[in-house]
Amino acid sequence: MFPLFIRMERKKVVIAGGGQIAYRRLLPLLDEGACITVISPKAIDAIVHLAEQKRITWHARSIEPSDYADAFFIIAATNDPNVNEQIATYASPNQLVNVASNHLIGNVHVPTFFSRGKLQIAITTGGASPAFAKQIKKQLEQQFDESIAQHVEELYKQRQQRKEL
Repeated sequence: MFPLFIRMERKKVVIAGGGQIAYRRLLPLLDEGACITVISPKAIDAIVHLAEQKRITWHARSIEPSDYADAFFIIAATNDPNVNEQIATYASPNQLVNVASNHLIGNVHVPTFFSRGKLQIAITTGGASPAFAKQIKKQLEQQFDESIAQHVEELYKQRQQRKEL
């Protein structure tokens, strides 16, 4: 796997599934300005609320391949592993696909991560143990507390000044 940080602003994201996993995956994408569509016959209250606020689009039905044909990023997070696998199968090889029920099927893993201002740290075990990745995240969050954000901002300003010379 090749690690990347991707600007998601205005990128089309389709999420199949309306449960807690789908919700956890959509929140950081929403913060990044992605255009999110959730497709699921049912959705948890938090997803319904976001749809009512018009922050996301929710279609209360089963997903079809045409729903994600032009999506930049697809998240298959239904409670049916067969549906998730079908989504990955029908997706274009040029689309980013995360399959929540089986990390080996999609072409993208979603790491656990946190930010301190401009500093972003992502941790993955390649699907071996998400719980261990979360444990490492917790340790790093303590090591890099909120005070690091100001330091990184100062480094950024210094770099910008050097560019201007």
